[in-house]
Amino acid sequence: MPRFFFDIMDSTQSVPDEAGLECRDLGEAHRQAQALIADAMNGPEATRIDWRAWRVEVRDEAHGLLFTVPFPPRVG
Repeated sequence: MPRFFFDIMDSTQSVPDEAGLECRDLGEAHRQAQALIADAMNGPEATRIDWRAWRVEVRDEAHGLLFTVPFPPRVG
């Protein structure tokens, strides 16, 4: 299975994914990115962060950018 990397970032900060994760296909990689976003937005410090500028950049094994998943705006 191919390995995908999920870098979390905004305009000033970056959390690179050094380990990556094996996924069957791009659909599974997209679901993993969405799960990362949900976990981040539900963490203990989540209410203090403005998520509008954040995104997950999904990269292939050569670290080429495949697609980007933006964080949704927090509702409520």
